[in-house]
Amino acid sequence: MNSSDPRPFPAAPPLPAPKRLNTVLRLYDGPLYRDWAFWMTFGWGALAAASIPASTEPSQLPVWLDTLLAVVIMVTVFGLLPTWVRLLVRRWLWRRRQTRPAASALAGAGAFAVRSVPVTGAGEATPAGPPAPAPSPAPSAAATPAPMPSPAPATYSPSPAPPAPGGSFGGGHESVHSCDVLTRARGTLPHPVARAVRTLQLAPTAKEQYDALLDAAETLAITISVTAAALLRAAYEDDAADEDRRRYAGARLAELRKGFVERGAMFGTWTTWLGRLGPLPANSPGPLPGFLPALAGSPGSPGIVDDLNSLRGERNRAAHGDKPKSEPESALRVRECRIAFDRALGRARFLVATPWLLTVSCTYQHRSHDFHVIARDATGDHPDFERRIFTWERPVENDMFYVHGPAGPVPLSPFVANSFCEQCRQTEVCYTYRTAKNEGPATLKSFGRGHEIKVPVLGADIRSLPVRPAAG
Repeated sequence: MNSSDPRPFPAAPPLPAPKRLNTVLRLYDGPLYRDWAFWMTFGWGALAAASIPASTEPSQLPVWLDTLLAVVIMVTVFGLLPTWVRLLVRRWLWRRRQTRPAASALAGAGAFAVRSVPVTGAGEATPAGPPAPAPSPAPSAAATPAPMPSPAPATYSPSPAPPAPGGSFGGGHESVHSCDVLTRARGTLPHPVARAVRTLQLAPTAKEQYDALLDAAETLAITISVTAAALLRAAYEDDAADEDRRRYAGARLAELRKGFVERGAMFGTWTTWLGRLGPLPANSPGPLPGFLPALAGSPGSPGIVDDLNSLRGERNRAAHGDKPKSEPESALRVRECRIAFDRALGRARFLVATPWLLTVSCTYQHRSHDFHVIARDATGDHPDFERRIFTWERPVENDMFYVHGPAGPVPLSPFVANSFCEQCRQTEVCYTYRTAKNEGPATLKSFGRGHEIKVPVLGADIRSLPVRPAAG
């Protein structure tokens, strides 16, 4: 094209719709026309429906009943049964992919075990989702999570610091569709982050990648913050905790409460609050296992808060009118932001040691004097979480998010909730955005679309957070 030609470059054709595994009747892939199992089932049913009426063999049954029975038998034996076997194979392969990245991220980091036993069954959620991560060295037996009847405090030592730009992060030049850091995050980090990274990888244009990258960076900051806030709240309410640690937790929660009751929690609210988690009491392990090394960074490489702050600056730059105007400019800005985002995502691997769980049921066992808990593991980008079974010494509330911390389950409420969105007409994972100072509901935002949801009971819970540091 001539340089003086004012016509824009032709846009690339749209990408085909992504294949969604096991979204139709929990067996078939969507869209249906791309699933060979659906066509096999349809073909056998059509063959039976056409052959029985044309048959000259005498039968004691009416033709319509004979045809119906033949269609049901053929579809079940040659269609539904093979499709169900495919579902079982996919679940088995998905569990292997889920185990490998988690074990690799914790290799040499001590023994961390989520005391869970996967539950399989025909009616459970389909664990189809993240693509297989890049091969990693086989973990040692000590680093492999082992099912246990009851949870024990988890230990975590940070993995080696991520390489500086230009190493395995590729300096932001590696495609978002094939980046190993992004692919691993989709299978091992809490659902809000994994879902945001999935949106980034599926974005077809550079402009959409730019918006999705900034959304994913904000989601990462929120996820780290609410996880740390839940653990700090548990420490603040623990009467047996060290007084210095309770005072520290109260001061940090008071700062977060102030953000909620004033303008609301923005991107800058979360990153500023994370930056203030650095000064700790003597001999304090920090709010999150592995958070302090990620916060401090390494020689020649900034910490995770520094990277998130640089991405927040890019978000502010776009919000004040300096958004990319063309595809080439968007691609350049994405490449520049990818350096900080990939590095922050790599340093956020400590979140693997504090998985999110959505409780389903809690039943007291009178013989063992503990609680049988069924929960869904909110890890990975697939919206249907895998069911797990736990044995805990304390009861938990149903349909509530918990973080499985070093000392056991800790409620993520009032910072995270599973609420129904009237705009989406479905349940969404939400975080607290703001609340009134004296009375009124809390306003939550969904991680996926940013829709606002009013939840009356959480307003009082947010206002019950400490207003000032606990007295010494």
